[in-house]
Amino acid sequence: MFFKKRPPLDTPMDHFRHRADLSTDERAVLDVYLTGVIHAMSGMNAVQTSNGLGNLFDVGAAHGLDVRGIEELIGAFLTQRPDMVNQPLGLCAVIAVMQRYPA
Repeated sequence: MFFKKRPPLDTPMDHFRHRADLSTDERAVLDVYLTGVIHAMSGMNAVQTSNGLGNLFDVGAAHGLDVRGIEELIGAFLTQRPDMVNQPLGLCAVIAVMQRYPA
C-alpha cells in the first residue's frame, strides 16, 4: 500500500498551510497558537493606547475575532500576498488584521 508523503510541519506557518491534514492534537496546537496571536494583538493595542498612541487596528470592528475568523483573514491575506508564505504566521496574522480592520 502506498501512502502520501506528509510535508514537514516544522513551523506554525507549515501547520497553517497544511491544516486540513493535521491530526486532532496538531490541530489543537495550531488553535492554541492562533488564540495566543489574537491575545497578543489585543495586548499590542492596549500598550499603544496606554502610551497615548493610536490603535494598530479597529478594536470594535475586530471584536470577537476567534481562531476560525483569523484563519480566514490569514488565508485571504496569503492569497493576495503569496510572497508572505515564508514569513512567520504571527506576522501575517497581524498584517492581515491591520489591513482588514484599519484604525
